[in-house]
Amino acid sequence: MSSAPARGDFAPVLICAFTYAFAVVCARIAFEDGSNTATVVLLRCAFAALAVGASLAIRPAGRVLAAADRNFILLLGVLFAVNVYAFYRSIEILRIPLAILIFYSYPLLTILFSAMAGLERMTPAVIACALLTLVGLALATGASPETLDPMGVALALGAGASIAFLLVVTTRRLGHVDARQRTFWTMVSTTVLLGLGMLAASNLQWPDSARGLLAIAGVCGFYAIGVVMLFASATRIGPARTATIMTLEPVIAIALSTALLGQGLTIVQLIGGLLVITGVTAAQWVRRAGTGD
Repeated sequence: MSSAPARGDFAPVLICAFTYAFAVVCARIAFEDGSNTATVVLLRCAFAALAVGASLAIRPAGRVLAAADRNFILLLGVLFAVNVYAFYRSIEILRIPLAILIFYSYPLLTILFSAMAGLERMTPAVIACALLTLVGLALATGASPETLDPMGVALALGAGASIAFLLVVTTRRLGHVDARQRTFWTMVSTTVLLGLGMLAASNLQWPDSARGLLAIAGVCGFYAIGVVMLFASATRIGPARTATIMTLEPVIAIALSTALLGQGLTIVQLIGGLLVITGVTAAQWVRRAGTGD
């Protein structure tokens, strides 16, 4: 039985939920202003690497990172590159509310992967919550099939599965490593891979106006804060709690996309979205009741 986290331990994941939501909306604004996924993702990861690297230079981590851990993190950066590109590409293809609801199947995938890794227990109640979430996703995505691009759906689901895997692996294998060190080397690997891909495809595409450039700056800033908070939270309160509390992000992102971009949901889709959020939240409460956390 693990000890209950202190109230302050939840601060990183709450900050992450807000900053990630703002970054998603900023990215969509950049896309609508003429930029593309590859450009936005490369710049945000490069900025995160620089920002976290500067933080480490100013205030070094308490322990030197072992070469084996660094190499493992660099390897995970390859998967993270796939994750971040797939997610933002789905945001470019689909409307924000649909893309983010599909992506947020990942809290339950995190619990499933955690159970496979021996970090969590899969129970009938959790399975029931998973089925509730699937029903919600079906309602949210099936209510407007004419606007649903299969590639966008596949990318959002793939992004969710990969981030769930990364959360579990970093906790299982790299829990002893400072969150900033993990983030820095992950971003280095991701940035190099995305940069090589962009050079090969020659698809750097800047926005058409200052509005788009400002939006990209917002993506970089919000994301640099959020990604550090995400890994810090996985270490402090565990990957399952982190993933579940991050269900605040779709609520915030949908509200922002409705207010700023006019990308809302129909009544049926709203019901589906509520079922998705209810399913993943209930799964966390069931898990906590079963473990006594």
